[in-house]
Amino acid sequence: MRRLFILTIILIFSSTLFSQDYKTGIGLRGGWTSGLTVKHFIKSGQAIEGILSSNWGWRGYRITALYEVHKAAFADDIEGMYWYYGGGIHFGDGGYYYYRWKDDPYYGKGGYYERRRHVAFGIDGILGLEYKIQEIPITLGLDVKPFIDFYDYRDDVPFHFWDSALSIRYVF
Repeated sequence: MRRLFILTIILIFSSTLFSQDYKTGIGLRGGWTSGLTVKHFIKSGQAIEGILSSNWGWRGYRITALYEVHKAAFADDIEGMYWYYGGGIHFGDGGYYYYRWKDDPYYGKGGYYERRRHVAFGIDGILGLEYKIQEIPITLGLDVKPFIDFYDYRDDVPFHFWDSALSIRYVF
């Protein structure tokens, strides 16, 4: 009876005991915030991820640090596929072009572009699915990373939900 109990516990927690096939991965993240991504497992099933990114909407940078928990996806049916979730923080600096409409004799009808700078910091969440290709040292990941800015040029919209991306990493 005792052996059966121990075997049951091992089977239940086996997906978290062996929940990644690599230690460190370095690659590219393509999406709204595109850039470089590095993921490193600190324990089995627990990783930290750093993202150095820029996005299409503003010309600048954003540094994101995330803590992630990895679990086997689809009840271990697909070897190398994992769900992950977690959270972290970000800091960024950049600029954007703002189109100002003017209707006066000097500018005429229409407007002009004005460059503005902003600093943003805030908190992030992440929910994703990652697949480690067994034959080659590559992972493919798809995630949604909502974030809240505490200081940003867009004072009316501090919450950004659809920051999603596809990540490709070379793993060690």
